[in-house]
Amino acid sequence: MISLEGDILILMFLILIIYPISLGHVYGNISPFPRQVINDGINDGLYGNNTTNANKKINTINVTSDSRDLIAVSHFSDGKNLNSTLWFLGMVSKNGEFDNLKSASYGILVDVDNNPFTGRLGVDYQKEIKWNTTNNFWTSSLIEYSSSGNQKIEIATSNMTIIQNQSFFPLSLDLDSITSPAKFRVSYYSIVHKDSTSIIDMTNWFDVPPAQFTLSTLPKSLVLTQGESLDIGAQLVSNTGSSPQVLNIDNENNNSHVLVKFNPNGVNFSSFGIAPLPFRITAPSNAQVGQYTVPLLANVSLEMTPTGILGIMGTSSAGDGYITVRPNLTVSVIERPPFGQEFRDFWTTYGQVISLFGAGFAGGFSTHIMDRIKERREEKRKRRESKVNKVQSQ
Repeated sequence: MISLEGDILILMFLILIIYPISLGHVYGNISPFPRQVINDGINDGLYGNNTTNANKKINTINVTSDSRDLIAVSHFSDGKNLNSTLWFLGMVSKNGEFDNLKSASYGILVDVDNNPFTGRLGVDYQKEIKWNTTNNFWTSSLIEYSSSGNQKIEIATSNMTIIQNQSFFPLSLDLDSITSPAKFRVSYYSIVHKDSTSIIDMTNWFDVPPAQFTLSTLPKSLVLTQGESLDIGAQLVSNTGSSPQVLNIDNENNNSHVLVKFNPNGVNFSSFGIAPLPFRITAPSNAQVGQYTVPLLANVSLEMTPTGILGIMGTSSAGDGYITVRPNLTVSVIERPPFGQEFRDFWTTYGQVISLFGAGFAGGFSTHIMDRIKERREEKRKRRESKVNKVQSQ
């Protein structure tokens, strides 16, 4: 017969097993994160002819529509859903400035495994809300793509009510519907179809949850003495393994005594590529000894999104999206040693070289002196012999 203590132990064991499982079901595998803003360029969409697949930047044509110009996206997650808002330059309305408007779509592309060879062009799921003039109402769909190019509509909802005449469009993605991945990538887009043409505006890929960025420096430990300057190279790296493109970087409210100057030699920014970013760090002579955290502000862009999945071929992306990150630079300032100690340190480092150079110089100089002495002795000998010959000839 099982004792009361045995019943309690079994009950505790079941709670320990079931409780984490229930939490995982409620909150999913993704960690909740606060609101993040993804910025997108103005008039950076693509204008495509569906017949010829010819593509142009939207700012190269006369027909433009502020209501279709995606300028930013904000999103956050409670662990169950990814809640997003697409922000536009003008009002979102089905009765827009376009004549012969056929449809308008707003959506999210999802890459759940960061693998370009799965799904369609690396896209595993697509959530889209679309307004169509044929039936005159909104529909929502979730599509799953296979590597073979096939697709399966997971969820479809018709005759939705969408608030219009506002400069934003809300989207929500149930994370259970995309297998609740612990991390994934998203790209947001808007599409307007008119006659045989389309205007597509989309962002680059961005990590969910948002990637954390740090500066990797060489040397790794930045230690300066008071009054010293040091030129270093630094790379911005993320905890997701992605390689961000740094668009610009600068100090952010640096109130410390340590001065950090980016690109001190004025090198063309585009020439850096994946090369380390140049910084010059200066510790003034009156800087307080200690460790400093210098805040930096950087705009970074990640991998571009293939537009082929949205029906426009021949280009890799239609977006100029970027996010703003705040990496820190940690610098230690130590006291400047007295002159005697500086000299001893200098001699310890360079003394042997100087001694070898000095010995070589002394050896060469002494050889020159000896040769000169020999020459003078030979000249004196010749003069004596000349005098002796003159005397004998008389």
